[in-house]
Amino acid sequence: MSAINHDNYISIYDGIEVEDALFNRISDIKKTLTIVTELDKWNYRYADEKWTIKEVIQHCIDCERIFSYRAQHIAREDKQSLNFFDENEYAKTSNANNRKPKELIKEWTNLMKATYYQFLAFDDEVLNRVGNIGDKEFSVEKIGYVMAGHSIHHINIINQRYL
Repeated sequence: MSAINHDNYISIYDGIEVEDALFNRISDIKKTLTIVTELDKWNYRYADEKWTIKEVIQHCIDCERIFSYRAQHIAREDKQSLNFFDENEYAKTSNANNRKPKELIKEWTNLMKATYYQFLAFDDEVLNRVGNIGDKEFSVEKIGYVMAGHSIHHINIINQRYL
């Protein structure tokens, strides 16, 4: 979570339970990745200096891991501070373009399933726990919505600008 407004991610799943948001996104994401594979667009960038689809997917994987850790950190009431991260620096060192598409799909799909089960184990008390990331306050539940919405945001970009 960089220092941006996360309301646009959260609003994607307004009105549904966080666990459902985390689960329901998986089939939508898999549909888009199937189209990317059929069109063989994995190394495509829609403009200079933009990420390839492989880099976008690796970014989503990186964010899923980071957001999941942050949710666990707050859920377990860890008092150590957490900071934002620079997604562009992560992308530079990700080696995403050398990865096989099937590996990216499998990793992300399994990671999303693991995140779903992580959140399924959180009760209402845990979901309402709050902690700070950088200078912003997040509940465990809010991180789940950000995570689900963030991935769909990027899938929407792939559908609109790459395909």
